[in-house]
Amino acid sequence: MQPRNDNSLFGTDLNEFSQNVNFQQLASTVDFLYLRASGSGTGRFRIDRKFFEFARGARQFGIPVGAYHYALPNYDLRTAELQATDFANTLEAAFGEGDYGDIFPVLDVETPTDRSIPTSVLLNWILRFEATFERLTRRQLMLYTGAFFIDIYNNFFIPGRGFVVSHMPLWIAMYPSIPGNPPIPRNAGGWTRWRIWQYTEEGRINGVSNPVDLNWGPDNIDLLRPPVPVSGLRATMDSKNIYVSWNKNPDIDLNGYNLFANANYITTLSKNATSYVIPLSRVRIRPDRATEVAIEAFDVDGDFSTRRTSVTVPQNRYADGNLTRGDYDLFLNYPDKFDYPID
Repeated sequence: MQPRNDNSLFGTDLNEFSQNVNFQQLASTVDFLYLRASGSGTGRFRIDRKFFEFARGARQFGIPVGAYHYALPNYDLRTAELQATDFANTLEAAFGEGDYGDIFPVLDVETPTDRSIPTSVLLNWILRFEATFERLTRRQLMLYTGAFFIDIYNNFFIPGRGFVVSHMPLWIAMYPSIPGNPPIPRNAGGWTRWRIWQYTEEGRINGVSNPVDLNWGPDNIDLLRPPVPVSGLRATMDSKNIYVSWNKNPDIDLNGYNLFANANYITTLSKNATSYVIPLSRVRIRPDRATEVAIEAFDVDGDFSTRRTSVTVPQNRYADGNLTRGDYDLFLNYPDKFDYPID
C-alpha cells in the first residue's frame, strides 16, 4: 500500500478511556477525529460512556468527526442486522436526526483472534452489517481492521467469491514499531491502498493526557466525507420542458449527480454536468401545486450528499388565482400528467 506523504491528514481516535480531553486543543492538533460509539469485546451492544459528550465537544470546535462500532462477528447474522440498526440509531442520537457524522461511519472488526469462526462466516457477518447500515442511512461504511487480522483470516479471501469486502474504504492498523512489521502496510485483503492508516497506539498529542492511537489519512478531507450539498440550483419551466442548472460541486472525488422532479427520479448525470432539460412528459404535474426539482451529488465511494438541494418552479397565475394561458397549455399538451383535470 502507499506510504504517507507531506499532505496526509492527521487524526486520532478516542474512547471512554481517553483522559482529560480538551477539544479546543485538539481542534488545532488534528484534521479529523474518530470516536468509539458502541460495541464491546463480549459482542454485546453497549454505548461508549463518553460518546455523546465527545461528539458534542468535537462539533463545538469544528473538528470533522466520525464514529465506529466495535464488533464481534459470530454465526448469527441477525446480530449483524441488530447491531447495525443500534449503531445507526446511536449516531443519530449523538449527531442529530439523519446525521451519522461528518466522515465515514466505521465498523471495527479485529476479533475473534482465535479463529473460532470460519473466514466465510466473518466476512458474511461484515457484509450483512454493511448492507443493513447502508440501507438505513444511505451512508458508505468504512472497515477498520488490523493487518495481522487479515492474515489470520485467509487474507479475507473466500474461494469462488474472492475478496468480498475489498470494496469498502479501508482503515488499517499496522504499527511499524513492532519488530517484524514492514515500514508501510502491505497489500492485503484485496486492498492496494488505505484510506486511513493507524500507525501507532502509543501516540502523544496536545489535548489528551494519556497515550492514544494516531492515524494518517488521505490528502483531502473530501476523501473521508460525503459530497457537500449542491449549490446554486435554478429551474424554469415552459410548456414543454423544465430547464435546470446548478453550480459544479467542489468535491475532488465527485462522481456525478442524481436529479429528481416532484420526488421522482429523473436521471443520473456525470460529474461535469451543470445543467439538464427535463421534458415535461416525464414529470407528474399538479396544477394546484408548484413543481419541485431536487438534486444530490454522489462520490466515487457511493456516498451521497447528506441532503438533497431543491427548488420550486411555480406555475404562473393571473391576479385572480386562475392559471395563465401558458400553464393551461401544459394541461393541453400533457393531460395524463396532471393529477386531476382543469375545468
